Amino acid sequence: MSDWNDFLASATATATEIQGAEDFSAAEQTFENTFLMLLPQGILSITGPDAAKFLQGQVTCDVRELADNKSLLGAQCNIKGRMLLCFRALQSNNEQILLRVHQGLVSHGLASLGKYIVFSKAKLADATPDYICLGIAGPNAAQVVKDVFAVEIGTDSDWQAAENHKIIRIDEQRFECWLAATEAEKVWQQLKGQTTCTHHNLWTLLNIRAGVGDITPETYETFTPQAINFQLINGINFRKGCYTGQEIVARLHYRGTLKRHMYRFEFSKNNAPLPLPGTSLLNADGKVVGEVILAASKNTSSGELLASVVDDERVAIYLANNPEKLSLLSLPYAIPTPNEAD
Repeated sequence: MSDWNDFLASATATATEIQGAEDFSAAEQTFENTFLMLLPQGILSITGPDAAKFLQGQVTCDVRELADNKSLLGAQCNIKGRMLLCFRALQSNNEQILLRVHQGLVSHGLASLGKYIVFSKAKLADATPDYICLGIAGPNAAQVVKDVFAVEIGTDSDWQAAENHKIIRIDEQRFECWLAATEAEKVWQQLKGQTTCTHHNLWTLLNIRAGVGDITPETYETFTPQAINFQLINGINFRKGCYTGQEIVARLHYRGTLKRHMYRFEFSKNNAPLPLPGTSLLNADGKVVGEVILAASKNTSSGELLASVVDDERVAIYLANNPEKLSLLSLPYAIPTPNEAD
């Protein structure tokens, strides 16, 4: 990783160049320009002949589906079915699986997975220093990926290797790039020639619009996978068999009636900081009826957020100390609720 660190320390690598200016106009320009973002993500690696077998018994997704260059969303839960991590996984070779997780939960992941892996022929490691995670978003994203990495990926969630880099298609206008850190500076220079650098706020905003939540240090062990709609975005396989927390997750699916889901809202910023994950949402009577999952700025005066909310309360909900009601926005998938008319 020394090349990338040297680049960060060099006079030519300014904070704005690497992290991107917090340019709220980027949200409105997404359909016109193609943007490059440094993402605050970490990478965990599980390596060894039992890597897939071990992970299969720990997570909500079916690890066997990682074959043929597929990536998967998934989660690790505690025994009460509460999420410890959510991740995107890919199988880099027959004996290695990589998990992209929130940067602030790498140590938690090492601890929560590490206490079980001692019984397997596999090793768990923090591979974050080995990779630089970038996001490319915009109408020319696929062409940029083709020009720089010489790969074409035609299906969402598929990935391809480009030398030592991992390139994942999120959708037709978004790609995640896990760059080998020793070669990242060279690739960065190539990418920034065809893109506009911006803050990762834009990536969060696009995740919000796609209805893809995340677990952060603030929401560790707070939500079940269903509370952030993982059952609606292929983050849970209900036929795969046992894993830690599976009994609770399956019971909610087969026997329970879900009374809360994750919804997307617009809010007025009123010169206040963005609400942190885990921030309480209130109904008109001041009762807590939901919690923020992710929030991002849309422009200087408004933002968007994902929140896990009691279904019946979703049409009249507020941030504390903000008198303006949140505006309920659509998601790209349907949410089954008790009252479909709202």
